[in-house]
Amino acid sequence: MSTTELKVPFPSERLDALRFFMEKKDQTVEQELKDYLNKTYERLVPANVREYVESRLEPEEASVQTTEPQQASAPRARQPRQSRRQREQAAAEMPPAPDTQTGAAEPGEEEAQGMTMSM
Repeated sequence: MSTTELKVPFPSERLDALRFFMEKKDQTVEQELKDYLNKTYERLVPANVREYVESRLEPEEASVQTTEPQQASAPRARQPRQSRRQREQAAAEMPPAPDTQTGAAEPGEEEAQGMTMSM
């Protein structure tokens, strides 16, 4: 998949301060911006258009996966691609596993689970 680099003007002093405080939380400005763009994309682009775009990306992703070293485990059946919203709905419908019900999870930890992004 080809990518496009976005350039956004932002005051240097503010960016330095933002990076300083984000580093304390092990976050990066770039990752936050990518997450925001993905959420905005899912919110604004109609589902059928997202499905079309993702279907066009799958052949390229499959060719990348075939060039990676094969794992010793048995091959898994390919599941249809799901949007973040579909994965969240499926997760909400399933009861939580008993070992994950600790109740001591830090804020934001639940949000990061299961979120992946490739570019």
